[in-house]
Amino acid sequence: MAGPQLEVVKFGVYVFFPVGIMLYFGGPDFYDKYVKGIKFWPDYQTTHKPPTTTEDVQSTLKKLKAEREERWRKYEEAQKRQGE
Repeated sequence: MAGPQLEVVKFGVYVFFPVGIMLYFGGPDFYDKYVKGIKFWPDYQTTHKPPTTTEDVQSTLKKLKAEREERWRKYEEAQKRQGE
């Protein structure tokens, strides 16, 4: 098998292989069996809801500042213990 026959076979593979892959992976059976059950996005109830009012923003900022200061305090204490 050489010459024009080989070229015809190669052309058939080049054309029908991508078409076959698209038919298999793009079909509704594949979607229902493998893709539909996957949760790409978290539930709305479990996602982070940013504060919307001024009071909520201020209280969240105070909480974050207190957490940051506590982490900084722990870091400084650890540095002092290592230096001794």
